[in-house]
Amino acid sequence: MKQEIKKAMACGRCRDKQYVFLNKKGKVNAEACSCFECKLCEGSRRIFEETPEGISRIRECECSELFKRLELFNQAGIPGKFLHEDFSSYSVDPPQHRTQKNALIKSKAFIKDYVDRKGQYSQGLIYMGAPGLGKTHLVVSIIKDLVMLHGVECKFVDFFELLRDIRHGYGEDISEKDFINPYVSVKVLVIDELAKGRNTEWELTILDHFISSRYNDDDKVTLVTTNFSDKLENPATALDNRNDKQGFSNAYSRYTLEDKIGARIHSRLMEMCNKIIIEGKDYRR
Repeated sequence: MKQEIKKAMACGRCRDKQYVFLNKKGKVNAEACSCFECKLCEGSRRIFEETPEGISRIRECECSELFKRLELFNQAGIPGKFLHEDFSSYSVDPPQHRTQKNALIKSKAFIKDYVDRKGQYSQGLIYMGAPGLGKTHLVVSIIKDLVMLHGVECKFVDFFELLRDIRHGYGEDISEKDFINPYVSVKVLVIDELAKGRNTEWELTILDHFISSRYNDDDKVTLVTTNFSDKLENPATALDNRNDKQGFSNAYSRYTLEDKIGARIHSRLMEMCNKIIIEGKDYRR
């Protein structure tokens, strides 16, 4: 059998993707790699041409698609600490739990399903599991591929941080709408750390607006990560978690997700998203 000869990599910096990720002001940003060069437009992103009738016109160069995706990505708001996270760096080898491999497979399948359906009637995903199992790693990997490979508009929001920003905005006379609308209208939204915090009546009202607005749109998809499950841990495990080295009480071992966000929001979320349960050991430890 003739052995397939792999093409040598031309650029070690971007690995021939033509773009690179950088950490800028605490967010992951994408920019064209220094190796990128368009011979058609020579960097102008416009092509001047003449029709058979002798009429001159200007059209967008094919390379402008890359720059549109770069701009989309830079509006996604991925935290800078996830600069290097992608599917290839998500470990599923032993001693990792088998559910982590299953989560990786389903995450990749979600992208294919979303692209095949062109965003219509796609189910979202809700990743459930204790801290340190790579839930955010996977949703960030999905965003990177959806935006840079398929040009899909995505946004990432840490819900706890958003609530903090809204509170801060009150003092500067900025309305809740100004903070919320960009996330409500986006095609694919990642809500990270759902149910973190006290979940007061005001916080749940904001969350209800988020979920209800997206629930009623068949072309909006929501991805969620949470440390809370639909059932409580067994008493022995919960006791170990409550008495960790730092002495903190882990609420996720004492409350279900429904306990934290209420029956109405929980019901809609379960209809919008397929559950992915992840188990294993906290990689941070």
